[in-house]
Amino acid sequence: MGHTRSMETRTGLIAWARTAVLVVMVAATMASATWSTPGAVSAADVAIPVPPSCASLLARKVIITPTGASIEGEEITKEHRRKQWATSVLDPMYRLPANYIPTALTWITDRAVISPTTGVFLLRREAATALRSMFVAAREADVRLRIISAYRSYKTQITTFSYWVEQSGLQLARRFSAVPGHSEHQLGTAVDLGTVGAGAPWGSARFATSPTAVWLGENAYRFGFIRSYPSGAKRVALSCYGSEPWHWRYVGLDLAYEIACSEQVPRIFLWNRQWGGERAIGENCGELQPPLGYAVEGDADGDRVADEVDNCPDLLNPDQLDSDANGVGDACEPTPAP
Repeated sequence: MGHTRSMETRTGLIAWARTAVLVVMVAATMASATWSTPGAVSAADVAIPVPPSCASLLARKVIITPTGASIEGEEITKEHRRKQWATSVLDPMYRLPANYIPTALTWITDRAVISPTTGVFLLRREAATALRSMFVAAREADVRLRIISAYRSYKTQITTFSYWVEQSGLQLARRFSAVPGHSEHQLGTAVDLGTVGAGAPWGSARFATSPTAVWLGENAYRFGFIRSYPSGAKRVALSCYGSEPWHWRYVGLDLAYEIACSEQVPRIFLWNRQWGGERAIGENCGELQPPLGYAVEGDADGDRVADEVDNCPDLLNPDQLDSDANGVGDACEPTPAP
Protein backbone atom coordinates (compact mmCIF):
# COMPACT_ATOMS: atom_id res chain seq x y z
CA MET A 1 0.00 0.00 0.00
CA GLY A 2 1.17 3.52 -0.71
CA HIS A 3 1.89 6.13 1.91
CA THR A 4 -0.32 8.98 0.66
CA ARG A 5 -3.99 8.66 1.63
CA SER A 6 -7.10 10.67 2.30
CA MET A 7 -7.87 11.46 5.93
CA GLU A 8 -10.81 9.01 5.89
CA THR A 9 -8.63 6.24 4.56
CA ARG A 10 -5.80 6.94 7.00
CA THR A 11 -8.10 7.16 10.03
CA GLY A 12 -9.98 4.05 8.94
CA LEU A 13 -6.81 2.04 8.52
CA ILE A 14 -5.45 3.00 11.92
CA ALA A 15 -8.75 2.18 13.62
CA TRP A 16 -8.94 -1.08 11.68
CA ALA A 17 -5.37 -1.94 12.67
CA ARG A 18 -6.10 -1.45 16.36
CA THR A 19 -9.03 -3.83 16.01
CA ALA A 20 -6.83 -6.29 14.12
CA VAL A 21 -4.30 -6.35 16.95
CA LEU A 22 -7.07 -7.26 19.42
CA VAL A 23 -8.33 -9.93 17.03
CA VAL A 24 -4.86 -11.48 16.83
CA MET A 25 -4.52 -11.47 20.61
CA VAL A 26 -7.90 -13.19 21.04
CA ALA A 27 -7.19 -15.60 18.19
CA ALA A 28 -3.62 -16.45 19.17
CA THR A 29 -4.63 -19.80 20.60
CA MET A 30 -6.44 -20.60 17.35
CA ALA A 31 -3.21 -20.05 15.46
CA SER A 32 -1.44 -22.88 17.26
CA ALA A 33 0.31 -25.63 15.37
CA THR A 34 -2.65 -27.99 15.40
CA TRP A 35 -5.27 -25.62 13.92
CA SER A 36 -6.13 -26.13 10.25
CA THR A 37 -8.54 -24.50 7.87
CA PRO A 38 -11.35 -26.41 6.10
CA GLY A 39 -9.97 -28.87 3.58
CA ALA A 40 -6.41 -28.47 4.86
CA VAL A 41 -3.68 -30.98 4.02
CA SER A 42 -2.76 -32.95 7.13
CA ALA A 43 0.85 -32.31 8.12
CA ALA A 44 0.98 -35.78 9.67
CA ASP A 45 0.02 -37.40 6.37
CA VAL A 46 2.78 -35.79 4.29
CA ALA A 47 5.35 -34.93 6.99
CA ILE A 48 4.99 -31.19 6.43
CA PRO A 49 6.61 -29.05 9.13
CA VAL A 50 4.15 -26.82 10.94
CA PRO A 51 4.49 -23.10 10.12
CA PRO A 52 5.28 -20.82 13.07
CA SER A 53 2.22 -19.11 14.51
CA CYS A 54 1.71 -15.48 13.56
CA ALA A 55 1.34 -14.59 17.24
CA SER A 56 4.89 -15.81 17.92
CA LEU A 57 6.30 -14.16 14.80
CA LEU A 58 4.71 -10.79 15.54
CA ALA A 59 6.15 -10.92 19.06
CA ARG A 60 9.69 -10.95 17.65
CA LYS A 61 11.77 -7.81 17.81
CA VAL A 62 12.08 -5.57 14.76
CA ILE A 63 15.48 -3.96 14.28
CA ILE A 64 15.32 -0.71 12.31
CA THR A 65 18.47 0.79 10.76
CA PRO A 66 19.04 3.75 8.42
CA THR A 67 19.30 1.34 5.46
CA GLY A 68 16.45 -1.04 6.23
CA ALA A 69 14.88 -3.24 8.87
CA SER A 70 14.92 -6.86 9.95
CA ILE A 71 12.95 -9.19 12.22
CA GLU A 72 14.70 -11.21 14.88
CA GLY A 73 15.08 -14.81 13.66
CA GLU A 74 13.98 -14.08 10.09
CA GLU A 75 15.25 -16.23 7.22
CA ILE A 76 16.01 -15.33 3.63
CA THR A 77 14.07 -17.51 1.20
CA LYS A 78 16.27 -20.02 -0.59
CA GLU A 79 17.10 -19.26 -4.22
CA HIS A 80 15.03 -22.13 -5.61
CA ARG A 81 12.05 -20.86 -3.64
CA ARG A 82 12.50 -17.38 -5.12
CA LYS A 83 12.57 -18.85 -8.61
CA GLN A 84 9.26 -20.56 -7.84
CA TRP A 85 7.75 -17.17 -7.14
CA ALA A 86 4.13 -18.34 -7.36
CA THR A 87 4.53 -20.46 -4.22
CA SER A 88 7.06 -18.35 -2.31
CA VAL A 89 5.90 -17.70 1.24
CA LEU A 90 6.61 -14.19 2.49
CA ASP A 91 5.53 -13.58 6.08
CA PRO A 92 7.22 -12.26 9.24
CA MET A 93 9.49 -15.34 9.10
CA TYR A 94 10.66 -15.43 5.47
CA ARG A 95 11.97 -12.53 3.44
CA LEU A 96 13.60 -11.65 0.13
CA PRO A 97 17.16 -10.31 -0.09
CA ALA A 98 17.49 -6.53 -0.23
CA ASN A 99 18.94 -6.79 -3.75
CA TYR A 100 16.18 -9.06 -5.08
CA ILE A 101 14.60 -7.73 -8.29
CA PRO A 102 12.07 -9.88 -10.19
CA THR A 103 12.84 -10.96 -13.72
CA ALA A 104 10.73 -9.80 -16.68
CA LEU A 105 9.33 -6.70 -15.03
CA THR A 106 7.25 -4.66 -17.44
CA TRP A 107 5.65 -1.23 -17.33
CA ILE A 108 1.88 -1.27 -17.27
CA THR A 109 0.92 1.01 -20.13
CA ASP A 110 -2.12 -0.72 -21.63
CA ARG A 111 -5.06 1.67 -21.91
CA ALA A 112 -7.39 -1.09 -20.71
CA VAL A 113 -5.60 -1.01 -17.36
CA ILE A 114 -4.31 2.50 -16.73
CA SER A 115 -6.46 5.47 -15.83
CA PRO A 116 -5.69 9.17 -15.31
CA THR A 117 -5.40 8.64 -11.57
CA THR A 118 -3.29 5.48 -11.41
CA GLY A 119 0.28 6.63 -12.02
CA VAL A 120 2.92 4.35 -13.54
CA PHE A 121 3.52 0.81 -12.29
CA LEU A 122 5.66 -2.27 -12.84
CA LEU A 123 4.69 -5.96 -12.64
CA ARG A 124 6.06 -9.28 -13.83
CA ARG A 125 5.01 -9.79 -17.42
CA GLU A 126 2.74 -12.76 -16.61
CA ALA A 127 0.96 -10.82 -13.88
CA ALA A 128 0.57 -7.73 -16.06
CA THR A 129 -1.02 -9.78 -18.86
CA ALA A 130 -3.46 -11.42 -16.45
CA LEU A 131 -4.26 -8.08 -14.84
CA ARG A 132 -5.24 -6.63 -18.19
CA SER A 133 -7.69 -9.49 -18.78
CA MET A 134 -9.16 -9.00 -15.32
CA PHE A 135 -9.59 -5.25 -15.86
CA VAL A 136 -11.41 -5.86 -19.15
CA ALA A 137 -13.75 -8.41 -17.54
CA ALA A 138 -14.42 -6.10 -14.61
CA ARG A 139 -15.30 -3.24 -16.93
CA GLU A 140 -17.77 -5.48 -18.76
CA ALA A 141 -19.40 -6.05 -15.36
CA ASP A 142 -19.51 -2.28 -14.80
CA VAL A 143 -16.68 -2.39 -12.24
CA ARG A 144 -13.90 0.13 -12.87
CA LEU A 145 -10.69 -1.05 -11.25
CA ARG A 146 -7.61 1.08 -10.73
CA ILE A 147 -4.12 0.22 -9.54
CA ILE A 148 -3.01 1.77 -6.27
CA SER A 149 0.33 0.01 -5.96
CA ALA A 150 2.20 -2.77 -7.77
CA TYR A 151 5.90 -3.77 -7.69
CA ARG A 152 7.87 -2.18 -4.89
CA SER A 153 11.61 -2.44 -4.48
CA TYR A 154 13.21 -3.08 -1.10
CA LYS A 155 14.15 0.59 -0.97
CA THR A 156 10.59 1.73 -1.66
CA GLN A 157 9.28 -0.60 1.05
CA ILE A 158 11.66 1.05 3.53
CA THR A 159 9.94 4.38 2.82
CA THR A 160 6.45 2.85 3.04
CA PHE A 161 7.09 0.96 6.27
CA SER A 162 8.86 3.93 7.90
CA TYR A 163 5.90 6.16 7.10
CA TRP A 164 3.45 3.82 8.83
CA VAL A 165 5.70 3.37 11.83
CA GLU A 166 5.80 7.14 12.18
CA GLN A 167 2.02 7.44 11.77
CA SER A 168 0.85 4.51 13.89
CA GLY A 169 3.72 3.12 15.91
CA LEU A 170 5.70 -0.04 15.24
CA GLN A 171 3.25 -2.64 16.53
CA LEU A 172 0.25 -1.27 14.63
CA ALA A 173 2.29 -0.68 11.49
CA ARG A 174 3.33 -4.34 11.41
CA ARG A 175 -0.32 -5.38 11.10
CA PHE A 176 -0.83 -3.66 7.74
CA SER A 177 2.63 -2.89 6.34
CA ALA A 178 5.37 -5.46 5.78
CA VAL A 179 8.86 -5.01 7.12
CA PRO A 180 11.20 -4.40 4.11
CA GLY A 181 12.05 -7.70 2.43
CA HIS A 182 8.85 -9.37 3.66
CA SER A 183 6.45 -7.66 1.23
CA GLU A 184 4.76 -9.61 -1.56
CA HIS A 185 5.00 -6.46 -3.66
CA GLN A 186 8.75 -7.05 -4.00
CA LEU A 187 7.96 -10.29 -5.88
CA GLY A 188 6.46 -8.17 -8.67
CA THR A 189 3.21 -10.15 -8.64
CA ALA A 190 1.09 -8.28 -6.07
CA VAL A 191 -1.19 -5.31 -6.68
CA ASP A 192 -3.36 -3.12 -4.48
CA LEU A 193 -6.58 -2.30 -6.32
CA GLY A 194 -9.19 0.38 -5.84
CA THR A 195 -12.09 1.91 -7.76
CA VAL A 196 -12.05 4.63 -10.40
CA GLY A 197 -14.14 7.62 -9.38
CA ALA A 198 -16.35 7.94 -6.33
CA GLY A 199 -16.80 5.01 -4.01
CA ALA A 200 -15.44 3.47 -0.84
CA PRO A 201 -11.76 4.43 -0.36
CA TRP A 202 -9.62 1.35 -0.97
CA GLY A 203 -7.96 1.39 2.46
CA SER A 204 -11.13 1.95 4.45
CA ALA A 205 -13.35 -0.55 6.25
CA ARG A 206 -16.16 0.27 3.78
CA PHE A 207 -14.14 -1.01 0.83
CA ALA A 208 -14.67 -4.64 1.92
CA THR A 209 -18.36 -4.49 1.01
CA SER A 210 -17.99 -2.29 -2.08
CA PRO A 211 -19.01 -3.63 -5.52
CA THR A 212 -15.33 -3.64 -6.48
CA ALA A 213 -14.26 -5.83 -3.55
CA VAL A 214 -17.23 -8.16 -4.00
CA TRP A 215 -16.49 -8.61 -7.72
CA LEU A 216 -12.81 -9.30 -7.02
CA GLY A 217 -13.71 -11.82 -4.34
CA GLU A 218 -15.92 -13.73 -6.76
CA ASN A 219 -13.81 -13.47 -9.91
CA ALA A 220 -10.12 -12.74 -9.30
CA TYR A 221 -9.17 -16.42 -9.08
CA ARG A 222 -10.33 -16.88 -12.70
CA PHE A 223 -7.44 -14.63 -13.74
CA GLY A 224 -4.84 -16.19 -11.45
CA PHE A 225 -5.08 -13.74 -8.52
CA ILE A 226 -5.60 -14.61 -4.87
CA ARG A 227 -6.44 -12.45 -1.86
CA SER A 228 -3.44 -12.94 0.40
CA TYR A 229 -4.97 -11.50 3.56
CA PRO A 230 -8.59 -12.63 4.10
CA SER A 231 -10.99 -11.52 6.82
CA GLY A 232 -12.14 -13.31 9.96
CA ALA A 233 -10.35 -13.79 13.27
CA LYS A 234 -9.05 -17.28 12.51
CA ARG A 235 -7.79 -16.34 9.07
CA VAL A 236 -6.19 -13.11 10.26
CA ALA A 237 -4.40 -15.13 12.95
CA LEU A 238 -3.00 -17.43 10.25
CA SER A 239 -2.09 -14.85 7.60
CA CYS A 240 -0.11 -12.57 9.98
CA TYR A 241 -1.66 -9.40 8.54
CA GLY A 242 -5.05 -7.79 8.90
CA SER A 243 -7.75 -8.23 6.27
CA GLU A 244 -6.88 -6.50 2.98
CA PRO A 245 -9.61 -6.86 0.35
CA TRP A 246 -7.58 -4.61 -1.96
CA HIS A 247 -4.38 -6.72 -1.99
CA TRP A 248 -4.22 -9.36 -4.75
CA ARG A 249 -1.29 -11.59 -5.66
CA TYR A 250 -0.87 -13.34 -9.01
CA VAL A 251 0.01 -17.04 -8.68
CA GLY A 252 -1.27 -18.42 -12.00
CA LEU A 253 -4.59 -19.93 -13.02
CA ASP A 254 -4.16 -23.45 -11.63
CA LEU A 255 -2.79 -22.39 -8.27
CA ALA A 256 -5.36 -19.62 -7.81
CA TYR A 257 -8.15 -22.11 -8.49
CA GLU A 258 -6.68 -24.62 -6.05
CA ILE A 259 -6.33 -22.00 -3.30
CA ALA A 260 -9.87 -20.76 -3.82
CA CYS A 261 -11.10 -24.34 -3.89
CA SER A 262 -9.20 -25.33 -0.74
CA GLU A 263 -10.69 -22.52 1.36
CA GLN A 264 -7.32 -22.27 3.10
CA VAL A 265 -5.49 -19.09 4.03
CA PRO A 266 -2.96 -18.60 1.18
CA ARG A 267 0.00 -18.51 3.59
CA ILE A 268 -0.92 -21.98 4.89
CA PHE A 269 -1.71 -23.39 1.45
CA LEU A 270 1.57 -22.15 -0.03
CA TRP A 271 3.53 -23.41 2.97
CA ASN A 272 2.05 -26.88 2.46
CA ARG A 273 2.68 -26.75 -1.29
CA GLN A 274 6.32 -25.76 -0.81
CA TRP A 275 6.82 -28.86 1.30
CA GLY A 276 5.14 -31.18 -1.18
CA GLY A 277 1.58 -31.21 0.12
CA GLU A 278 -1.17 -32.32 -2.24
CA ARG A 279 -4.08 -30.19 -3.40
CA ALA A 280 -6.59 -29.61 -0.63
CA ILE A 281 -10.24 -30.15 -1.52
CA GLY A 282 -12.82 -27.89 0.09
CA GLU A 283 -16.58 -27.69 -0.08
CA ASN A 284 -16.26 -24.65 -2.34
CA CYS A 285 -14.84 -26.63 -5.29
CA GLY A 286 -18.14 -27.48 -6.90
CA GLU A 287 -19.10 -23.82 -7.19
CA LEU A 288 -15.86 -22.71 -8.85
CA GLN A 289 -14.92 -23.06 -12.50
CA PRO A 290 -11.49 -24.67 -13.01
CA PRO A 291 -9.23 -23.11 -15.65
CA LEU A 292 -9.36 -24.57 -19.14
CA GLY A 293 -7.10 -27.61 -19.31
CA TYR A 294 -7.30 -28.33 -15.58
CA ALA A 295 -8.16 -32.00 -15.07
CA VAL A 296 -10.91 -32.71 -12.53
CA GLU A 297 -12.93 -35.78 -11.68
CA GLY A 298 -15.20 -36.59 -14.60
CA ASP A 299 -13.24 -34.36 -17.00
CA ALA A 300 -9.81 -35.91 -17.53
CA ASP A 301 -8.63 -33.42 -20.17
CA GLY A 302 -10.00 -30.32 -18.45
CA ASP A 303 -11.93 -29.04 -21.47
CA ARG A 304 -15.12 -28.54 -19.41
CA VAL A 305 -16.89 -31.33 -21.32
CA ALA A 306 -17.79 -34.33 -19.16
CA ASP A 307 -15.88 -37.50 -20.07
CA GLU A 308 -19.11 -39.41 -20.66
CA VAL A 309 -20.07 -37.12 -23.55
CA ASP A 310 -16.60 -35.90 -24.61
CA ASN A 311 -15.79 -37.07 -28.15
CA CYS A 312 -12.08 -37.00 -27.27
CA PRO A 313 -11.86 -37.43 -23.48
CA ASP A 314 -8.07 -37.66 -23.21
CA LEU A 315 -7.12 -34.58 -25.26
CA LEU A 316 -8.13 -30.97 -24.72
CA ASN A 317 -10.79 -30.10 -27.32
CA PRO A 318 -13.37 -27.68 -25.92
CA ASP A 319 -14.73 -27.04 -29.43
CA GLN A 320 -15.63 -30.77 -29.83
CA LEU A 321 -15.03 -30.59 -33.59
CA ASP A 322 -15.94 -33.80 -35.42
CA SER A 323 -15.57 -33.06 -39.13
CA ASP A 324 -16.60 -36.50 -40.38
CA ALA A 325 -19.41 -36.90 -37.80
CA ASN A 326 -18.18 -40.35 -36.76
CA GLY A 327 -18.44 -39.63 -33.04
CA VAL A 328 -14.68 -39.24 -32.58
CA GLY A 329 -13.38 -35.70 -32.19
CA ASP A 330 -10.91 -34.36 -34.74
CA ALA A 331 -8.34 -33.99 -31.94
CA CYS A 332 -8.35 -37.77 -31.52
CA GLU A 333 -8.44 -38.68 -35.21
CA PRO A 334 -5.17 -39.77 -36.81
CA THR A 335 -3.72 -37.16 -39.14
CA PRO A 336 -4.37 -38.25 -42.75
CA ALA A 337 -1.28 -39.15 -44.75
CA PRO A 338 -0.30 -36.50 -47.33
